[in-house]
Amino acid sequence: MEAVSATGTLRLPRTDVSARVKRLVEPERPASATQATGPAPLSVLLAEGTAKLVEQAERSLFLQSLFVDAWEGGLYGQYVRAQHYVSHLRQLHTLYTAFEAALPRVMGTTLTTALLLPELRLASALECDLTYFCGDARTDTFACVETRLHAERIREVSEDAPHLLVAHAYARCVLDVFAGHRRARRITDAFELAEGQGTSFYGAVPEAELAAFRVRFNSRLDGLELDEDEAREVVQEARMALRLHTLVCDELARGATGMVDRPHADAR
Repeated sequence: MEAVSATGTLRLPRTDVSARVKRLVEPERPASATQATGPAPLSVLLAEGTAKLVEQAERSLFLQSLFVDAWEGGLYGQYVRAQHYVSHLRQLHTLYTAFEAALPRVMGTTLTTALLLPELRLASALECDLTYFCGDARTDTFACVETRLHAERIREVSEDAPHLLVAHAYARCVLDVFAGHRRARRITDAFELAEGQGTSFYGAVPEAELAAFRVRFNSRLDGLELDEDEAREVVQEARMALRLHTLVCDELARGATGMVDRPHADAR
C-alpha cells in the first residue's frame, strides 16, 4: 500500500504500531492567510503548525522537573535526578539510533540536504554521555513502550514515505538542539561537572553558532523539492512526532521519584 493517497492524505501502513499512532493524526486545518496567497516556506509552515505542541512538550512534567524546577539538595536528591537524566538519555538514544538507521534510504535523494546534517547524528554523543554517568550505554532494555512506538514510526516512514523523516528531524532540532545549551548548563551546574562532561549530546552545535545553524537548517527545509501535499504531510507528521515525544515524557514522569505536578516556571 502506498504511504500517501492520490489526494495527498497521509495513509499509514497497516501495522499494529501504526494503529496506535493513527489516533494522534489530526484532520488538516484550513489554509492560513499566508497559504491563501501562495505556498509558505516549509520552515514557516512547520513553525506555525507545531508551536503549541512544542510548548506543550517543553512544559511536560518530566522536562520541567528535570531542566527547570529547583532540585532537592543532598546526595539522595542528586542521585534521583541523575536517574531521571539517564532515563531521558536512554529514550533519546533509541530515537536517534532509529533515525540514523533510516538515513541510508535517503542517500542520493533531494532529502539529503536537510537530513544528512552531522548536527542531527547524535547517537554516539548519547552513548558517550550514558557511559560517563553509568558506565553502560545499553539502551534496548530501558526504552519504554512509548519510545519503542516512536522509533517504530520512524522506521515505518523511512520505508513508506521517506519525506516524512524531515518532520522527525525538525522535531528533534526544536526539542533537543535548539534547547541544548540551556539544558547542558543546568546539568553541568547541578552535578558540578567539567564543561562538556555528561552533556556531549547537548553540545552538538556550539552556542555561538546556534543562530547560524537555525538559519542554515531552515534554509535547507525551504529548499526541499516537496509539493504542497507533501509539505502538509510533513507538518502533520511533525505534530505527531511532538505528541509521541510528550507521551514518552509522560511515561517517564509516571511514578518517578520526586516529580510532583504543580505550576511550573516558563521553560523558555
